[in-house]
Amino acid sequence: MWKYTASLVQDLSPGVKRFIATESLFGIGAGIFSLILNLHLLALGFSEGVIGQITSLGALTVGITSLPASMIVRRVGRKRMLVLGITLACISLIVFGFGTSRGEITVAQIIWSLGVTAVVNSEIQLIFGYCRTKKEETSAYSLLFAIFTLFTGVGTMLGGFLPDLLGGSTTVYQNSFFVAAGCMGLMALLRGLLLPAGEEASREKAAAGAPEKSKSRHAFYFLLMLSVLIFSSGFKYGLVTPFLNVILKFRFDMNDGSISTLLAVCGVFFFIGSIIMPYIVERWGSRRTFIFTFVSNIVITGLMAVTMPAAAFAVLLMLRGTSTTMLDNHIDSESMSAVADEDRNLYAGMRTVSRSIGNTIASYWAGYILAGGHYSLPFLLTTGALLFGFVLYAWFVQGKLDQRLKQKELAATSP
Repeated sequence: MWKYTASLVQDLSPGVKRFIATESLFGIGAGIFSLILNLHLLALGFSEGVIGQITSLGALTVGITSLPASMIVRRVGRKRMLVLGITLACISLIVFGFGTSRGEITVAQIIWSLGVTAVVNSEIQLIFGYCRTKKEETSAYSLLFAIFTLFTGVGTMLGGFLPDLLGGSTTVYQNSFFVAAGCMGLMALLRGLLLPAGEEASREKAAAGAPEKSKSRHAFYFLLMLSVLIFSSGFKYGLVTPFLNVILKFRFDMNDGSISTLLAVCGVFFFIGSIIMPYIVERWGSRRTFIFTFVSNIVITGLMAVTMPAAAFAVLLMLRGTSTTMLDNHIDSESMSAVADEDRNLYAGMRTVSRSIGNTIASYWAGYILAGGHYSLPFLLTTGALLFGFVLYAWFVQGKLDQRLKQKELAATSP
């Protein structure tokens, strides 16, 4: 399998290699931020309910602004949109570091969300634009996410120990925000200098024979079905993932160092899931991979709601890291690959809106659930969201997905 992965890296287009090489900085910055944010807000005196409201506001902002962003990206270009988003993320981390009031934290969250909106509405279309084949698209997405998750683990580990080393005046976490901001700022600079323009990549791909497809009601219905599947993915993410540090802190009485170490180790399992996903898809096919990843996620997440020692929960958390990464990566890469290139900006906006709505509802709800001390309930609700997603996929999505991917492959190989 490792020889297979090495061959994938070797065969990547130059633009894809540059994109993936700079992703490590994004992972480190995001990892530090994801660990310290909730702990910083708790140290400032915010309750779990207020934290849930702020988190859900961020997701809502992404949802509201994503469709306009999908139209703006056509005018400014995918590369410029990506660099703008990373720059906004850098600015937001600085504001988080200096802010102490709810208003200041809310402004920081909105800036962060606008940055996320710009990134998610440009990055996958941009890296796919550098790809020459459907296989390279799958490989590029998996390797990009693998690097992100691996270095998110590094950032999470740093987030657990930097506060004690660097400290701060508002809380012990303050200066760690500035380290994360430095990672984002350097990444924006490198991508601005190193990445080819997305428009150039698209023209090169079109010159190589990539087909153009006109929009139709049928195509829009297909995008809508995919967006509903993404909604369930966003809902199950928002119930647990943003609050894992809070759950570990209060359900198992872990300290910050133990939390960061466990989440960093989980990052390695995210990395494993990303690396093996294209290998599994090539061996098993799309349909069997979907079924396996859905079922494994349902079983593991359901078990995590059961009362158990911290060590057993940690093992399940690591296993869930691999299976949920495989599932999410497979959904995102297969759906984006099935969409015609000229529809990808629109789909990126629809996908982000759907994911953000699901995330907003779940995060807002989870904040109050955790405030009530119900640290197992989010896992039961996540299991229900996974079951809904599996039924939706099996009854409505997979057949259309197979049909669209076959049509694209035939169009690409026809003279």
